[in-house]
Amino acid sequence: MIKFQKKYILFILLAGSMILGACRKTSKSRSVSKTTQSKASAGTSVSPAVTKVIASAKSYIGTPYRMGGATRAGMDCSGLICTSFKSIDQTLPRTSQEQSRLGRKISLNDLREGDLVFFTDKKGRTKVTHVGMVTKINGRNNVRFIHASTKLGVVESDLYAEYYLSVFLFAVRIIN
Repeated sequence: MIKFQKKYILFILLAGSMILGACRKTSKSRSVSKTTQSKASAGTSVSPAVTKVIASAKSYIGTPYRMGGATRAGMDCSGLICTSFKSIDQTLPRTSQEQSRLGRKISLNDLREGDLVFFTDKKGRTKVTHVGMVTKINGRNNVRFIHASTKLGVVESDLYAEYYLSVFLFAVRIIN
């Protein structure tokens, strides 16, 4: 019972901080000039569907990694994407490899929030083994994405970190 109460309190605190963060983000985003935005996001607004999918994914931050998982008890990378897209009644295939065949491929310079990013497991390989979703574009080389890391669980990371760039394969846009 105590364990349940701690999880419930943690969930309420997380949800509250997300709401406060969204309010702050909204007021700050009005003051950001278009010159500091990436080429892809300049002049474009995020659709309600993208906002909902990202909020759903972020609600899983801190969930531990579990291969084949798609619940708050444990989540893998493709499970996170499937579960997040269900929030807009869109069913996606279950594996990252199958998900990589959806939508249309886009370049790093054209990334938008909500785009899926695909990775391999080692530099030089081409087989899709991991997926994440772009959550924030703060500039041309400052892109955040959410994913389920095998060591850290569901986290947001910097797409331009050396490791992620070395295993990045491509990105696709599913939601326009």
